[in-house]
Amino acid sequence: MIVGYVDESQVVRLNHEHTEYQWMTFDEAKENAALPGIDDILDFVEKHFARKAPSKWLRINGENN
Repeated sequence: MIVGYVDESQVVRLNHEHTEYQWMTFDEAKENAALPGIDDILDFVEKHFARKAPSKWLRINGENN
């Protein structure tokens, strides 16, 4: 799982290991979790990342070509 903040217009590029993606709410992601314990991880991410402003120490600037 990767947590990040992106602009809504950001283009999603998949590598050779993936064929599709889907944006979900936290509740939808919990309902579709394939592994036990993912709901706990999603609760943590929602609490500490989605509901708070990101720390300046976690910011990555620049282009990824």
